Amino acid sequence: MALPLHQRRAVKIGLAAVAIAMTTGCVTVYQPLVGLQRPIALDPQTPTNFTDNTRVLVRCHPGDGVEADVLCRNVRSSLSKQGATVTTEVVRPSGKVAAPDRIETPPQFIIDITSKLIHHDDSALLSLLCIASFTLIPAVEEWTFGQEIRIRDAQGFLLAQQSFQERFVESFGLGVWALNGIIDLLIRPKSEQVTGDGYKEEFTRDLHGHLAQLLYNAKVRARVMNSFAPEPSAEKPKGTAP
Repeated sequence: MALPLHQRRAVKIGLAAVAIAMTTGCVTVYQPLVGLQRPIALDPQTPTNFTDNTRVLVRCHPGDGVEADVLCRNVRSSLSKQGATVTTEVVRPSGKVAAPDRIETPPQFIIDITSKLIHHDDSALLSLLCIASFTLIPAVEEWTFGQEIRIRDAQGFLLAQQSFQERFVESFGLGVWALNGIIDLLIRPKSEQVTGDGYKEEFTRDLHGHLAQLLYNAKVRARVMNSFAPEPSAEKPKGTAP
């Protein structure tokens, strides 16, 4: 026998309360600021975007609060799933390259990604109010990051360049978590929920989508500059059959 509507809602609210008790009480929201909110034509989920022997070297230049190793791995995974052959390098502040991938053939395109922390705000007043109210008033912390992406050909000619910025706002407190937890459970679709790690998926989708579009644009520009001549194929290792 089906439960009445008010009882079903009570059960859902109870489940939300259990979920709240098992979490840290943080709600993080991702806000695209510069570049990332623009529409793109390329679908980064398409596995055939770069299947025409596209060889890419991704160089990540770390900044404060940025895990360049993780960024490089994620970008390599994204472009590889679209058909590109990708190698990565992490350039340390000293100029040394940390654990580069082995490059068997020269890359056609070199992507330099420079990331940095632009702004960080942690309100001491809100933190005190949060403690005084037993977290019913949320403590709010904000981070603004930026990425500068440059794509060059094998000769070093700049083919494409783009700057991105995004903000992450983290609210900590039982009140804000309870309210958003209930709204997520009862109203918001899964793709728009804010009480989990959805903000990471949103940012990754935007950044990787724009990066793929930028690489595609660079490929088209390179072909135009070469009068649409066929792209050279990778050299075969010595001793292999033609």
